[in-house]
Amino acid sequence: MTASARSSLRFSAILAAVFVLSCILAVYAQGTGFHNAPASAAQSKNPYSGDAQAAAGGKKLYSQNCAQCHGNNLQGMGPAPTLISAPVKHAAPGELFWFITNGDLNKGMPAWSQLPKQQRWQIVTFLQSRNGGQ
Repeated sequence: MTASARSSLRFSAILAAVFVLSCILAVYAQGTGFHNAPASAAQSKNPYSGDAQAAAGGKKLYSQNCAQCHGNNLQGMGPAPTLISAPVKHAAPGELFWFITNGDLNKGMPAWSQLPKQQRWQIVTFLQSRNGGQ
């Protein structure tokens, strides 16, 4: 390979890296969070944060509504991901609530908006208790 070809190849590699980095930064600049939750969702506070009774209620609700896909121990099953993970741990409570409420049918997650708001927050409280959150 000639020096000119190597130089051109290096330039192309640098250009590709800059493009990928630009795309990543553009996604973060849009203000979307966990599973494309809007930035406003991150501002929602969990009214049951640190409440052991709410976490226990959330555990029961999780067993009834979520365990068939995500596993009894949040380990994930088949295409459903584990819920003991860095993305869940670092998600804001409001982002988790938003995702439980809205789901993402393209990824197999149904919307759980039919559950009362209190119950969705209890599930969030349970997930946070298992991920070392509040």
